[in-house]
Amino acid sequence: MVSLATIRASNVLLSTHLPSSPTILFIGATSGISLSILQHISQYADAPHIYSVARPPSAPAHQALLSILQEQHPTSTYTLIEADPTLLSSIPKITSTLTTHESKLDMLIFSAGHLSFEGRANTAEGLDPGMALGYYSRLLTLHSLLPLLNKSPNPRVLSVLAGGMEAPLNESDLDLREPENWSVMAAAFQGATMGTLSLEHLAQQNPELSIVHWAPGVVDTPSLARARKFGVPAAAAEAMSAEEAGERGLFYVTSERYSVNDGIVPIEDGVEKATKSAGGIFLVGADGESKDSEAVLAPMRERGVPTKVWEFTLGIFEETLKLGGD
Repeated sequence: MVSLATIRASNVLLSTHLPSSPTILFIGATSGISLSILQHISQYADAPHIYSVARPPSAPAHQALLSILQEQHPTSTYTLIEADPTLLSSIPKITSTLTTHESKLDMLIFSAGHLSFEGRANTAEGLDPGMALGYYSRLLTLHSLLPLLNKSPNPRVLSVLAGGMEAPLNESDLDLREPENWSVMAAAFQGATMGTLSLEHLAQQNPELSIVHWAPGVVDTPSLARARKFGVPAAAAEAMSAEEAGERGLFYVTSERYSVNDGIVPIEDGVEKATKSAGGIFLVGADGESKDSEAVLAPMRERGVPTKVWEFTLGIFEETLKLGGD
């Protein structure tokens, strides 16, 4: 396990190692893990350009928080993008904001998610909201912002979901549209596994891009409170604080330990480089160690499933954005 002391020692070095004026996009930072990462980056970064997405109901409170951070760090820039990432038709607004105002993107951090404990209630675009947030909107955003990421000297992506917890896919119904194929957990594992396969696909096409798919475990966030309300067994476990999770997330997105090339912060003596999956990304568990999902992923790669998943995903993008008028 990577100790919290090691993580904190690395994060402190950001103040001297992180290049000035990094550009960072958060999707899911209105609460929980990503909010904590945002606050820690604000503490250490030199004049960052931070963009944060909030849905309309959360936007006023999030803007108030960003305004406080702006007062505390006057050389920084904080931009709220009001959009609902559950809807793929909202993603072009997010990505165009970045491409209009920035020449590069250094970090892209996702943590927005949803578990449909009440049953599947599709979005206005016909998608399961959990898969929309945990998979489709993340991959559409990443795919759209690859040109900006590739202009960064050290581009990093952190997807907070379920790295290392991949499971066999329902390959005949990737979107789980048939009622008998859908359940809360089936959708969660389907989206997480499709996420890993598609992240690997993009990593292979963009070899300078460092991608971490992290499963943080049980963390004290509003999502945990909701899971406990519905009696989810795993939610009864002892929870990591959002503060610690934020420090860990910052470490995973900045340390050389999880970088395909040189990291932003060099790893300490005695700390080994994390092992990538055979597909080229870092699958990281709650303890910060690499997870091995090759027993599940390797047979799918051999059968060409990643290509099938990505082509299906591109079809969903095209169909949904066309329906949305974009």
